[in-house]
Amino acid sequence: MTAPRYADEARDVAARVFDRLADPEATAADTAVPGDSSHIRLGEPLWQDLALSSGYPGVSLAFTGRGTPGPADAARAHAYLVRAMRATAATAHAPGGIYNGPGAVAFAVLVAHRATGGYRSALGRLDEHQRRLVRRALPEVRDAPMPTNGEFEVVRGMSGVGRYLLARREQCEEELRLVLTYLTRMAYGEIRHRGQRVPRWWTWAAPKLGQEVEMPDGHLNLGLSHGVAGPLALLSLAWRQGVVVDGQREAIERLVDLLKRWTYESEGGPLWPPHLTLESWAAGPGIPSPRQRPSWCYGAPGISRSLQLAGLALDRAEWRGLAHRSLLPFLTTDPDCWSIDNPHVCHGWGGMMHLLAVLNESIGDKRLTDLVDDMAARTLAHFRPEYRFGFRAPLTGAPQGTDVPAFLEGATGTALALDAYAEGRTTTDWDMALLLA
Repeated sequence: MTAPRYADEARDVAARVFDRLADPEATAADTAVPGDSSHIRLGEPLWQDLALSSGYPGVSLAFTGRGTPGPADAARAHAYLVRAMRATAATAHAPGGIYNGPGAVAFAVLVAHRATGGYRSALGRLDEHQRRLVRRALPEVRDAPMPTNGEFEVVRGMSGVGRYLLARREQCEEELRLVLTYLTRMAYGEIRHRGQRVPRWWTWAAPKLGQEVEMPDGHLNLGLSHGVAGPLALLSLAWRQGVVVDGQREAIERLVDLLKRWTYESEGGPLWPPHLTLESWAAGPGIPSPRQRPSWCYGAPGISRSLQLAGLALDRAEWRGLAHRSLLPFLTTDPDCWSIDNPHVCHGWGGMMHLLAVLNESIGDKRLTDLVDDMAARTLAHFRPEYRFGFRAPLTGAPQGTDVPAFLEGATGTALALDAYAEGRTTTDWDMALLLA
């Protein structure tokens, strides 16, 4: 196998970023908008102690998720995990997924356990928390739109929780089956909404805060992070690992059919809209959406990976072929036109690099191999030694960006993606949180 073209540079940059994240107190304190930020109105804080995306659990992955963690990495991760567990004990938390609260700590401790063999008693306690969460907070399957897609999605909902349970199958199989049964039932049938028959996945919430006026009737989300591609990925991953509940095959088929129905053909190949309004649902497929920024969270290649997992699970060559074809537009368009402005995992060059490598493992397209190298070069081009964490995240109103060490949209995830690229690894523990594997 040909070595990655920029392996040495990627390995060096990743190591430099990991070193800058070594001290959890300094990392948390230095997470900020550089310079005068008094004029910038922030939504959620840039640092949250118990966030997988931006806090102690997420940054701990920098040291347990890298390819060859050593004793120093284990010590650094432990410093983060101790603070995360202290914060868990000191604060009451509403039920949530694996990106906030105790669920985020559980995922971080799981990755640490896999890397070191330790944390057995802590992991046992966190298993029990996740089992109780499912028993207490498993959503209903309603005959009306949900209040929020946070009930089922990857980031806040049961698809993410289910991925943790799948990784801990021996300890949590009963609750895992409850989650799979819930998602399977959600895939069946339709509901009446404003005179239309829509999927049960329909939610009253808008995709983003502030879009409620534009979408008074709610929306159907198709993405991997917040939409139906997340349940499809989990159901497919569970099938491949031999965890099957009644109706699961049909649920996978129905979810694939839903995504196939809303595929539209671009000049280069198939694409997906990020979400559908009631108006667009009633009009039906056929009207191309504006070209979207490619990413993990919405559209291809995130949805592409869900379809590929389904095709691998049920041995459906046509689904795997659709996943491959959905990557072809990236070979026929200039990446400068993709509207990507950052190096991060969620919707940046680093995420594209890692996702394309993961997808190509089952495809073997030399053109995609070359494109992964190009994504690596674009990711590395964002590195600046003078930045606190080596990479900055864009923020509206802050031309200089923000110093954030985050997993999804910051330096931790970017460095982990570069580390995996440098080692030629497409199988990692940290990307379980993305439902890529």
